[in-house]
Amino acid sequence: MAWRVGRAAPPGTCVQAASSLKEAARRVCDDPPDAVVVSVPRARLPWAEFQRLCAEQRPPVPVLYESCLEEGALEANLAPAGGTALFLPKPASPAVLRQALVGLLAAARSGSTSFGSLV
Repeated sequence: MAWRVGRAAPPGTCVQAASSLKEAARRVCDDPPDAVVVSVPRARLPWAEFQRLCAEQRPPVPVLYESCLEEGALEANLAPAGGTALFLPKPASPAVLRQALVGLLAAARSGSTSFGSLV
């Protein structure tokens, strides 16, 4: 996923990978990034808690979920939390992923707290 995001992200964007949900949560708390991209696996993990953690940062850390789950964002408990999350079905084309990343980063860097209508 880091490779795909790195290729789709705007030039100059630093892309880092976390090997687990716990590591990602620690990074969000210790040094909040501009945005987070999550490749949601089929395993049921506490994504709603992670999303809430990101939304509670100041400024909020937007999250882009790319999921292979057959159900939609609402059924997977990944509904936008106050507009700070986007949901893309997998596999998102490189163009769609790039559009989402560019919009998400632009909104985050401008201090916007609503990212729900970028894709």
